[in-house]
Amino acid sequence: MRAFTGPIPTPPPPGRFERPAVPEDVERHLESATTRARRSVLDPLARERGTGTVGFPRRLNLPSLDGTTAAAVQVDETTCGSAVLAMLGLAGDPRAALRLAGEDPASRFVRLQHAVQAATNRRGLIVAGWPRTYGTPPWGAARFASYGGVRYTHRVAGSRALLEAAVASARAGIPVPLYTGGDVTGGWGSAVPRHVVLLTLADGEGTDGSAVLYEPSGAGLHTVPVAALLDPPPAPSGGAEMSQSTGERTAARVRKALTAALGGWPHIAWVLLPERAGRWHADDARVTMEAT
Repeated sequence: MRAFTGPIPTPPPPGRFERPAVPEDVERHLESATTRARRSVLDPLARERGTGTVGFPRRLNLPSLDGTTAAAVQVDETTCGSAVLAMLGLAGDPRAALRLAGEDPASRFVRLQHAVQAATNRRGLIVAGWPRTYGTPPWGAARFASYGGVRYTHRVAGSRALLEAAVASARAGIPVPLYTGGDVTGGWGSAVPRHVVLLTLADGEGTDGSAVLYEPSGAGLHTVPVAALLDPPPAPSGGAEMSQSTGERTAARVRKALTAALGGWPHIAWVLLPERAGRWHADDARVTMEAT
């Protein structure tokens, strides 16, 4: 585990990351599309809908040109990482999103997940392939993950600074895959990734604001406070629910929402962070990237 705890990549500066440009052929194809269809292709993660409300998850549907409402759900218990990486890639590639939005997006998404899983699991820790039953390894996910021209690296979630970097990236418009499961409080061996979700969006500054996570087993967009993502509320020490104070009931509600957002797991175990594939530039409160 210590081999995966290197320096934290520098996140993009404050501002909004300029999303990948829409190719002219995609624009032409969408000229006759409905507003809803166009939005589903150009905003597959539904970030334009905002952060939502804590405790009230929304469903994320796949891009569709004909109005089909197919949920962006993982194929089986081993493809949470594949679904997350697929949606991350679609968000950064309008042409790929348009292809999926054609006839039968649900079947296309199934095939895409299988293709992603085959690509991420070709290599294990050293040479041998990673067993499919174990899902997507973080190192395989980091090699495959891409958002436009942005590439990713991976780190074991052993510090608050790592989570702050993840939130900063989401605030700049770059989604961040998160592995959930145990944490490192019981030693490095307890940091076992069990599920994968995608931090799609965050607002506010510091510990203020809200974050949205795409949870692929239910195709849900879950809203949680940034403060809870950085410092999860502690489990109750005991006592009847009726005797809880208002603050304790609020903490319980937030803790429940956070656990649901993390796919039923209590902690973030591993993080994929964007690396500078180019140079981040702040310009008029927007952040753009020049590929090298």
